[in-house]
Amino acid sequence: MTEVGTILIQKFSANGKTPLSRVKIVRGLLDDNGEELKEAERTLPNWFNPESIYNHFNGQPIYFDA
Repeated sequence: MTEVGTILIQKFSANGKTPLSRVKIVRGLLDDNGEELKEAERTLPNWFNPESIYNHFNGQPIYFDA
């Protein structure tokens, strides 16, 4: 069952341990018309990492241009 408003991300790794910035959005990404993009491959921005997201939910802003 899919939760509304969730994104399912599949990460990739070159050696099975170190994650690459390449991901596949399996579910939850929409195009400009609101249609779901199935299994769209993207590159994650530098700010999209566990530490930045954790800090954001603990009162620190995310700097998208950094």
